[in-house]
Amino acid sequence: MKKIILFTICVILKINVIAQQLETVENNTHNSSDINFFIAYDFGEAAFNRFQSLSGEIGVSLPNKHLIRLVHMNVNLTEEHLKSDFVTTVEGENVEGKMLGLEAFYSFPLIKWQEDNQVIYLSPSLGAYKNKYWHTELDENLEQSSFTTGVELSYRETNPFKTKSALKGLYYTVSIPLRVHFNPHEKTQLGNTTISKNTFDNNIWFFMGYQF
Repeated sequence: MKKIILFTICVILKINVIAQQLETVENNTHNSSDINFFIAYDFGEAAFNRFQSLSGEIGVSLPNKHLIRLVHMNVNLTEEHLKSDFVTTVEGENVEGKMLGLEAFYSFPLIKWQEDNQVIYLSPSLGAYKNKYWHTELDENLEQSSFTTGVELSYRETNPFKTKSALKGLYYTVSIPLRVHFNPHEKTQLGNTTISKNTFDNNIWFFMGYQF
């Protein structure tokens, strides 16, 4: 947990420095429309876990369409989700969990069309995650914290309604992040349920938000 707090402070300070630099560039170029801040809520993990999620992203869109993003995950993992085919880490029943994480992305556009409003991105990442699993009937649990690195492939569309009103700032992103844990937990039994080693893991995110 101390590592996650330290990482959070470092990321916030770095984002603050970047924001100040971007503001300077914006003032010098007198073209604020090319530099935009955005914020969004993740409906992907929320939908899988009965909306027991306070997760989302904040970031900056640069003039060259590159993105600097910070994603926050705070998800209560339901038994229904963990025992589904979408999750390969957990094999069995009667286990719930919690995922906490911060992950920073730098997103490079691979393909752009529709006046650059629709973009496919490739994004390297650095993050810190804390995962916890517990048996719902037995006094058994597993807790793990680790820094991570990875890559994400995503599709982002801005102004999906093609309007010139205030709604033009709406956007959505569908993304699949893949990551490696530097400190994965070992294969563990909680009752009759197996928690596999999580050297590699991934998510399916669906962000909906607004770009200012």
